[in-house]
Amino acid sequence: MLLTFTSEDESADYDDDEPMTLTELRDSIRRVLGVVLPLGEPTRLTRFTFHARQVEPYRDGRILLAGDAAHLFPAPGVALTAGLLDTVNLGWKLAAAIHGWAPAGLLDTYHDERHLAGERTLLHSGAQEPLRRGHNPAAEALRELFQELLVDEQPLRRIGALMAGTDIRYPPPGPDHHDLTGTFAPNLALHTDQGTTSVAELVHTARPVLLDLADRSDLRETARDWQHRIDIHTAETDHRPADALLIRPDAHIAWAATVDEPTDTAALALREALSGWFGTPLKTTVPIIDRPS
Repeated sequence: MLLTFTSEDESADYDDDEPMTLTELRDSIRRVLGVVLPLGEPTRLTRFTFHARQVEPYRDGRILLAGDAAHLFPAPGVALTAGLLDTVNLGWKLAAAIHGWAPAGLLDTYHDERHLAGERTLLHSGAQEPLRRGHNPAAEALRELFQELLVDEQPLRRIGALMAGTDIRYPPPGPDHHDLTGTFAPNLALHTDQGTTSVAELVHTARPVLLDLADRSDLRETARDWQHRIDIHTAETDHRPADALLIRPDAHIAWAATVDEPTDTAALALREALSGWFGTPLKTTVPIIDRPS
């Protein structure tokens, strides 16, 4: 099966109640490419118009919007990723609310975080419009210059992360946070007594993870009262970016301890992060379990 679509400025009005025809597609291909292509019997024909819209807010009481109900973008291909990231962000927070352990304001963070992400997607998808649709000398020069920039690794990685939605740093709840707080967890290679694994493998359970990268028993002990809600792992990694990472179910970092951060400072900050994201701790006398990776 071959997927074919054209993109052009609308030259005539059409009625969405009238089905699109093969002749309409053939004429559009001729206008865009300047040639007539032989076309067989289509499986499906549809028209779509690029929009740039975002609702405000994403949450109104018990009503929460995600995906195309929350945003429409002026470029193809990005809506699916944005919608999936909306869903992953909202899913674990809704589950926390349904099960009764969500801390105050947790559901409100869905709007705070994903509206910001939607704005970024609107930014880069809007910037694609002149790159994709322009046919004058200025547009050709813009495309050529942009292609030259993408030969270099750093801008290529930056644009890739922007389009994938992984460049977002969600706003931290207060000042003086580690630079990794609010970002996607880096997919570190991890070395354990059981062998080699990765951060990506650890988050497959869709549970919060406290990843101890410096054998910090003080931090593991601090997390003990939340061990019914979070997984605790101890591992080593080359060039560790932090002594420990508290990773949310959507793979964003809720908190990080700087390398060699003093026990009293790190433990207090970890307790605040655990309470702020994962609710009131459950007091327990069960020994803490370092789950092997």
